[in-house]
Amino acid sequence: MDISYNWLRELVDFSLTPRELAARLTMVGLAVDGVEEAGDDFVLEIDLTSNRPDCLSHLGVAREVAAIVGGVVKPPDAHAAGAEGSANDLTSVVIEDPELCPRYAARVVRGVEIGPSPEWLA
Repeated sequence: MDISYNWLRELVDFSLTPRELAARLTMVGLAVDGVEEAGDDFVLEIDLTSNRPDCLSHLGVAREVAAIVGGVVKPPDAHAAGAEGSANDLTSVVIEDPELCPRYAARVVRGVEIGPSPEWLA
């Protein structure tokens, strides 16, 4: 899994270089197989084992980095903008067994353009 060094720096305040961070992550059990320069960033290639699903995202790896350096994770602002109308106007859900599914939530997403990914994302 590829992790951006710069994104980790946005989530946790630390002063380790990319290679120092890779060594520290490897010492605590997250095997970093390589560090590649990518423009003004570095990409850490992490080989995750099946017992570490908590590190399947930048935020998960940031929690590990915070534990290593004694820092605090600054989660990104994940507030979704309000939408006009109601999902109930477009669809409905019937919960047939409330014991197996006590709650169901949905959100309507509009304005999505289907096309090739931008170069920075690809």
